[in-house]
Amino acid sequence: MGKRTERSKRTYDQMAAGYNTSPEGYYTQPHKAELIKQVILHDGDSILDVACGNGTLLGALSRKARVNAFGVDLSKKMIAAARERYPDCTFVVSSCVPLPFENESMDVITVSCAFHHFEDPYAFAGECMRVLKKNGMVYMAEPFFTPVIRWLANTVVFPFSKSGDVKVYSERELRGMFETAGFRDIRTYTKGTVLFFSAKK
Repeated sequence: MGKRTERSKRTYDQMAAGYNTSPEGYYTQPHKAELIKQVILHDGDSILDVACGNGTLLGALSRKARVNAFGVDLSKKMIAAARERYPDCTFVVSSCVPLPFENESMDVITVSCAFHHFEDPYAFAGECMRVLKKNGMVYMAEPFFTPVIRWLANTVVFPFSKSGDVKVYSERELRGMFETAGFRDIRTYTKGTVLFFSAKK
């Protein structure tokens, strides 16, 4: 586990108890709200929320259809909170690489405001390709910064971040990572300060 991943784990263990009412909890609400609207689910689907936190997004998505709902997160305390809040979902303490699931076992993967914490984003894109079934979808929501602000965040702020932030990406960079992994039908759009991304296996 890399240094920034360790920082993320410590940070979210500390935030777990009051996450929804914390500044970050409020900040991530638009990410989750739009994903809840956009993610397409059918009865019988298996969905995996990566970096699921206390389960808020997965819990909401699991009400859209009769799905098999799974969440993974580095933080043991976040997972404990998620299990208490959403007992019908399955939560596992795990990093994003490797994902603790069989090949072609998921129909949908979601990531909300967490991809910029992943130390090996290309490897994660490869894991999504491995775990998703044919025609499976990955949906992500990430902070959207202008080029100048993105450069400042990546070169000035994130190297000293105690929260485990690694890098925020442009639409072009995200597209390139998932195209390299073999994804198709890649779509991106911005809404306010949030970048939304989807891709099909």
